[in-house]
This record gives sequence, C-alpha cells and structure tokens, in this order.
Amino acid sequence: MRSTLSRLLLPGPAAGFARSREGYGDLSVLPTRLFLYGVEPGDPEVTVELERGVQLLIGLDAIGEPDDKGLRRVVFRLNGQLRPLDIVDRSVVVDDVGAERADPSNPGHIPAPFTGVVTVQVEVGDAVAANQPVAVIEAMKMESVISAPIGGAVERLGGPVVGSVEPGDLVLVIKPA
Repeated sequence: MRSTLSRLLLPGPAAGFARSREGYGDLSVLPTRLFLYGVEPGDPEVTVELERGVQLLIGLDAIGEPDDKGLRRVVFRLNGQLRPLDIVDRSVVVDDVGAERADPSNPGHIPAPFTGVVTVQVEVGDAVAANQPVAVIEAMKMESVISAPIGGAVERLGGPVVGSVEPGDLVLVIKPA
C-alpha cells in the first residue's frame, strides 16, 4: 500500500527510489552510520542483519594506492574472509586512455573474450570466411581460438599483432563481403 501511495502522490521520487533499489538492492538493512559515512580502515567490524538469523560482518582492512589505470586495491573482510577488490578511483587523473573497445552492435568488430595475450593470425586486406580462426588468445598457459563471426575482408587491427588485452578490447574489424 505504501509503495502504491508513493507512486501516485510522488511519481518522480518514487521512480528514483525504485531505480536505486533495483541497482543497489535494499539498503535499509545497513546501519545509518555505515550508509552515511562508510567505513575506514581500522574501524571495528560492522554487523549487518540481512534477514532474521542471517548476519554479515563487514570490515575494511586496507586501501591501496592507485595504479597507472586509476585502480585501487581495496581489501574487505566479510565474515572473516579477505575479499580484495580492484576499484576505479574516479578522482585520479589517468593518462592511459586504454585500448579501443569493440562495439557489440557491430558484427564486424571482434572483441577479446577474456584477459590474455592475443596473437592475430591475419593481416589487413585478407579475406576471411565466417567461423575462420583469425587470432589466438592465451591465458594461464591455455590457448583459445578467436573466430570470425562473419565473412569479409580484414579492414584493420585493433592493436598490435601480439599484445595484452582485456575482455571487450577490439582485436580486429572485418568489413562484410
């Protein structure tokens, strides 16, 4: 009844609340101090009751310095287990623009499927058929083949012939035949 009244009387704030709840979940379980001010390294662990009889102990152990990509290593302790996370620090100015990203809506853009070292096996101008291997990606001493999703000609490479990639980085572009 409360949500219906909120939607009818205050449609804008109710829609914002619904988007927030959808994106972040139910934050009403967080203690007010944790919600408003967060937690600092060295603070005592905070107990969050997720539901009756289910508690989560949260502590922050360390916040690392930002690297050249603007990532900070943040080490949390959840129920006594260490959980390191790499978090983007938007307050850090980053000189590295990163690799070109593949456009998922363009069938000629071939993305890297996961983090690894890619070796492109075709050159610009080569004709390729659908499902033909165009590159090999290696990660953790295992190799996987990257195949062309469509037939056509190799228009350009997304980076060097051999190089490190992240998931979604552009490997090469195929111009449909």
